[in-house]
Amino acid sequence: MKQVTRDNREWFQDWANEYDNTLGKVKRHHKLLDLVVREAGIQRNDQVLDIGCGTGLLSLKFLNETDCRITAIDSSSEMLRIFQEKIDKFNLTGKIHCAQQSAEDMDFRPDQFDIIASTVALHHVKFKEPVIKKIYDSLKDGGRFVIGEIDMDTTGRLDDPQRLTRILKYLTGELALAMREGGVPAFERMYDNGKKHILNDGEYCIGFDQWKDLCTNAGFKNIEISPLKGFESFKVLAATKLQGGEMRSDEIFSLSRL
Repeated sequence: MKQVTRDNREWFQDWANEYDNTLGKVKRHHKLLDLVVREAGIQRNDQVLDIGCGTGLLSLKFLNETDCRITAIDSSSEMLRIFQEKIDKFNLTGKIHCAQQSAEDMDFRPDQFDIIASTVALHHVKFKEPVIKKIYDSLKDGGRFVIGEIDMDTTGRLDDPQRLTRILKYLTGELALAMREGGVPAFERMYDNGKKHILNDGEYCIGFDQWKDLCTNAGFKNIEISPLKGFESFKVLAATKLQGGEMRSDEIFSLSRL
């Protein structure tokens, strides 16, 4: 199963040129990225994987926090083109490597990364369990997986009125925020995106209890969920890969700072 269908990939290609001027202007989105970086506990020279990197907003925030090395993947060639322009502009070619790759198709060696992070991207994956297992395997002992997502459960029958009501409860606030902070262009994109959530058309959101269960089943420990202050429908989950109860000494220090 690919990360996105052909139609969804084209949808993202079309959105790429507007992304930084729509979602990228929403303050809540930047606060979510900042919380992901903080919960990751990144250290100097860490190897980071950014899944669904888009135009690079999260990766650049990691680099702003400390000197690290980032592998950034996304299914959209247009998103990556825009990100690569930023990399070239700021002379970051030695610090960031981009690759067009979906979460389902990623194939990294075991124990490669200190941190694997993703924001509002993994909900596009329909079958999440195999991807979470790949993430676990690709982390070093003591490595951290951090995900920032909307806490919205879209599972169930599409014709269930209770399911629709549950989803609209979240989307109403999102649409109002998009209009307030990004204007009509942001609202139009979020409105279109909202319909995709309702119809599960490439959008397969789950609640954070479900994310936690997936991480637990994959073997992660010390799983913590932090709501985004002022926007509690968005949360960040941070989980640690432990082998035999051992952690890196720098990871112990990192966790003590959180």
